[in-house]
Amino acid sequence: MQTQAPHKARHLLWRLCRGCLPTRSRLLERRVECTLNCPVCDEEIEDELHIFFRCAVARDSWSAAGLSSVLHKATYQQTNAMDRIFAICSNESSDTVGRVAMLLWCIWHNLHKLQSNNVSETTEANLVRWEKPALDWVKCNVDVAFVSGSGRTSMGLSFRDNSGHFMAGMTQ
Repeated sequence: MQTQAPHKARHLLWRLCRGCLPTRSRLLERRVECTLNCPVCDEEIEDELHIFFRCAVARDSWSAAGLSSVLHKATYQQTNAMDRIFAICSNESSDTVGRVAMLLWCIWHNLHKLQSNNVSETTEANLVRWEKPALDWVKCNVDVAFVSGSGRTSMGLSFRDNSGHFMAGMTQ
């Protein structure tokens, strides 16, 4: 289905369905030490299902966006976020799917704004910022992880044009 949503929202759906959103539970799976609780409500573990569907702030957001009927529909009560997204995309109009995609992007974006406000100024000053490539160039960013002693690795690639727009990506 062609979703009526900006690229950034469709990209978030893709990342969500590929299991590559850096939620706190996913970071812990990858052996990144961090607190597990949701930074918004501090009541449950931060995973995709909680952030987008179960957190009180997320539920309020669905309601404010006029999408609470989609959130509470019995056919969309799967036990993981990816299956919920697939069900919504399969059964709703492209307009509704686009509104849902944009809502999920807003929730994710605001969560990260909240988290970045909690970063100390000294840490923030040391961050390396992504820069756009030169005109008519494509930039490929690569991230690789090695799990010591297990023989396991993972990688992610992201290609962006000189405007900073996502072109393609992959994880393996």
